[in-house]
Amino acid sequence: MSEFRRSLPRASFDLAIVGGGVHGLFAALEAARRGWKVVLVERDDFGSGLSFNHQRTVHGGLRALQSGGIARTRQQVAERRAWAVMVPHLVRPLPFLLPTGGGVMRSRAVIGTALRLYEWLGAGKNQGLPPALQLPPARLVSRLEALARFPGLDDTGVTGAAVWYDYQLRHPDRFNWVLASAAIRAGASLLNYVEAIEPLRVGSRLAGLRVRDALSGIEGELHASRVLLCAGAGSASLFERWQLGAFPPLVRACNVLLNRPAHDTALAARGRSGRMLTATPWDGLWLVGTFQTDEPAAPAAAVPSRADVEAMLDDANSAFPSLKATLDDVRLVHAGLTPATWRRGRAELLPESSVRVHGGGLYSIVGVKFTTARLTALDALDRIGLGPQRHAPGTGRAPQPLPHGTADGAAERLAEACRSVGVSLDPDVHAHLLDWYGTEAADVVRFSAAAARLQRLSAGLPLLEGELIYAVEQARACRLADVVLRRTHLGTTGDPGHGALDRAADILATHLSWSAERRDEEVRLTRLRWAV
Repeated sequence: MSEFRRSLPRASFDLAIVGGGVHGLFAALEAARRGWKVVLVERDDFGSGLSFNHQRTVHGGLRALQSGGIARTRQQVAERRAWAVMVPHLVRPLPFLLPTGGGVMRSRAVIGTALRLYEWLGAGKNQGLPPALQLPPARLVSRLEALARFPGLDDTGVTGAAVWYDYQLRHPDRFNWVLASAAIRAGASLLNYVEAIEPLRVGSRLAGLRVRDALSGIEGELHASRVLLCAGAGSASLFERWQLGAFPPLVRACNVLLNRPAHDTALAARGRSGRMLTATPWDGLWLVGTFQTDEPAAPAAAVPSRADVEAMLDDANSAFPSLKATLDDVRLVHAGLTPATWRRGRAELLPESSVRVHGGGLYSIVGVKFTTARLTALDALDRIGLGPQRHAPGTGRAPQPLPHGTADGAAERLAEACRSVGVSLDPDVHAHLLDWYGTEAADVVRFSAAAARLQRLSAGLPLLEGELIYAVEQARACRLADVVLRRTHLGTTGDPGHGALDRAADILATHLSWSAERRDEEVRLTRLRWAV
């Protein structure tokens, strides 16, 4: 445990948050912005759970409208716009296509009416946004245009298609760190690889948490008057150990990244399982899902077996016949456990997130919606009673830009940084740095120059060696997987090849003084993330 972590038991916090996914990070950010002292502990790395394993889409509530959720649709449309305010550099408009035909509810008349209502509910969706982020209106297209927009579409019974737009989160793992960094800048204390063991109590009142550093095994106490559980699937065991009642059943949800070239339109279709699937273009490949188990899944079943993946591919191929995907085409499986409910004899994902009050200063978020995570966090803080303090003006519910969530001025700052250190970047390296880091790219170049690490990690990749050290020194990365999967773009679409993983492990082993055994174990654990 670092000296920084050793000093924490002597501090007292207004709020301790357990869980460093998107809900916990938003709660930490907003609580700190409101002027409260907040600490967050995450037993793994920030954003390593379901905040890593999702379909990279910020939805506008069209599915909620299908079930008659007018208020929820308005809310999601507004919150989708909030993402464009917070991280304009990391989102982009993406068209989605749903074929019409094959029944009354899929007829052009019914779907056209739904789209008109959707547009009316979302009249303010583009308010104040730059032209590049303004979403075109949803509309019906002809059969001919539908087939042209999505080559390989199974045209049996197709009369046309509905086309609407949502945002795609281009680099969700970069977003998780941008959000964590914003919380730190706002004054929150964030600790990855620190596990909450048990609550501390004074009589019936909560007094904080007993925690353990997962890397060193050292235990300590965090004193806080309120605790908010945002641990995702990990909350299930906390509910049981801390006797908080029943947690919702968990199902395994998966998305499969396929080594198939994608074009720039997402397609929704129903698979053989009866579930609606989406094939979404991401980083030039198809990301297909979301697949989920019909029965509750035990924590040990969070990672799908080879047979499970084969069943997913069978479902995907039935929905999107042109894929013809096999196990050899799978680059990465995003999988995790998510809260569910029983409906029509099988488990279904919970439709909305919720905030629970357990008494004595203990609260929890059962989070299921990535798009509305910020609103759920704000609702939790209001329930806890942590409103804006007098010395923290302007901290209402309106979204605010996150540091390094924009690219405005990034190219100029990067050019100045290159001049100051006397380096001329290759075009692909220059493009990569701006694309991933935005306005932080200049800081990365200056750091890499000072560390004498401006060379490429591998001849076939645009990543600089200095980015790996930067991730450790400036972005709280502790393990090889943190660097490869979440702080850089190196392994986010599977094994990068070119000997890059071994080279990255060698650099980190030298920098962090890992033994040969530790270095090899870090490589093994990272490769497991890509295994099928």
